[in-house]
Amino acid sequence: MERRDAVLKGISRAQKGIEIGPWFNPLASKAEGYQCLVLDVFDLATLRQRATDIANVPDDIRDRIEEVDLLGSSTQIEELVRSRGELGQFDYIVSSHNFEHLPDPIRFLQGCAQALKPGGLISMAIPDKRSCFDYFRPVSTLGQWIEAYECKREKPTSAQYFDLYSCLGAFDNGNGKDIAFHRGVTPDRVSVGLALEKYYAEWLKQTRSGSVEYLDTHCSVFTPSSFELLIRDLGYLGLCSFEIVEVFDSPGVEFYGRLRKADSTPILHPSDYEAIRNKLLRRILEETAESSSARSQSVELIAQNTALKNEIEDLRQQNIAQNAALSAEVERLRQRNIELERQSALKERELFELRASTSWRLTSPLRRAVTALRK
Repeated sequence: MERRDAVLKGISRAQKGIEIGPWFNPLASKAEGYQCLVLDVFDLATLRQRATDIANVPDDIRDRIEEVDLLGSSTQIEELVRSRGELGQFDYIVSSHNFEHLPDPIRFLQGCAQALKPGGLISMAIPDKRSCFDYFRPVSTLGQWIEAYECKREKPTSAQYFDLYSCLGAFDNGNGKDIAFHRGVTPDRVSVGLALEKYYAEWLKQTRSGSVEYLDTHCSVFTPSSFELLIRDLGYLGLCSFEIVEVFDSPGVEFYGRLRKADSTPILHPSDYEAIRNKLLRRILEETAESSSARSQSVELIAQNTALKNEIEDLRQQNIAQNAALSAEVERLRQRNIELERQSALKERELFELRASTSWRLTSPLRRAVTALRK
């Protein structure tokens, strides 16, 4: 499935929606007939200038940037939609590689719930730590999210910025370093440059100067199961009203999550949640273990062992086939020998009957005379 189709699954042009921070790559584009508002912290002119200055995108791609309808931070989505008098009127919200940047994910989710109709969807594309520069960072915890919510955090912390850039993973592709790569790469080829002193100095400078600069970073780190656990835990605690529709992998650097605004408490507070939660916690361990060198070596050894077993089985089958062919040949020769013995016995019988006959006895003197003459 193409990523655009994955994100827009279950969304139609006729529905009313919001896309968060699409910049120069809108998925639910107005130009393609989607009834979709754009939410961004920058206005259209600024977005176009940034596309030139930062991303160096061609003019034809820059022209795809659409008018910003909701100007502000996505964590303020409730206030922005309220200012238009449209709370509870949207069918969907699309977010591609934005959610992980949010300083206060809980506030964002609560705002989305206010903007959406009952049953409305949030559809997200989210980077997977196993295939991007978050490779060495631990997954985010519920406690971290609750702390950000309780202190009404409005920008990333210096610690989050430090954690990202001091552990920025990059994959050695043989010709350079990639900060986005596919899952399953050789773990030993992903590494971090030694930049501790640099980013520690930046941290001290920020805190001691009282700077209010917004330091964009990945505030949250996910695998698919860790994301699902966070959403389910929030629902169970009554901190957000979204149920999981599905969370699924892609072959690339991201995974997809679809959430639905729930209309009943039992959905968010299932009686078997202890079992569900333990299953997700174990899956998180399995997902993060994919980045282990030992796990990679184990997988390689298993693959080699499987290949060896297959080779042995092929040889066994060949041996069986050769033995079957040899047995068939032996049986053919045995049957041939039996036939020859039968024919020999018939000839012996005929010879005996001939010698026992009257004509054989009468012609005996003649045979002796012929024999004598030959001598």
